[in-house]
Amino acid sequence: MHALIKPWLKLLPSIAFICFAAPLTSHAQDTLNPNYFYLVKGELIGRSISVGDPSNWSTMVQGRTGESAGGKIKVAPTDFKATGDAIQLTWAARKKVVGNFGLYGNTIDLTKFKDAASLTIDMRVDVRPDKDVKIGLDCGYPCRADITINGMIKKMPKGEWFSLPLPLNCFKSDNFDLSKINGPFTISTEGKFTLSVTNIRLEKLPEGDKGCAAEQ
Repeated sequence: MHALIKPWLKLLPSIAFICFAAPLTSHAQDTLNPNYFYLVKGELIGRSISVGDPSNWSTMVQGRTGESAGGKIKVAPTDFKATGDAIQLTWAARKKVVGNFGLYGNTIDLTKFKDAASLTIDMRVDVRPDKDVKIGLDCGYPCRADITINGMIKKMPKGEWFSLPLPLNCFKSDNFDLSKINGPFTISTEGKFTLSVTNIRLEKLPEGDKGCAAEQ
């Protein structure tokens, strides 16, 4: 299995280094490249939140607080190092349907980073999942690929922050196209689950780390 917890690694050469523990200034937010940074210190970078369930698969959230049409999933600000510098996603246990959260915006081409970068999420498990949890990259229905993360997070201490790196070359499906990514982060489950997230970004793979290409 790919290594689970890693330090804040050197990022892609073309993007600025942001310390995991440092506060995000408005200037820093304005200068971040939304092709590589999607959520930093709980703030959206050039993207909007969409939540969905069978009642409506695409409900756009104004800001960072809202819920899906059928009430399966809710999103709201929470705290990491400061007030409101993270978001919390809560899937209702009583509704046995899929709830999906996604960050959407302009289409980006990540092809050149396929074997060089990971989608890295700084996260905290607040309530452990009781069903499969999938993180995906969306390139416009039916174009998408997902990774089930239950095995990766089950040993992580509940209530503690950690980084989860998912190499881009681990996202695979017959309909997948890295050159047409309009949703660089989605997460879904049909069970109960509560997750807090402070950062979502592309991160350079460590020297010698080939991600899932090493398994081919």
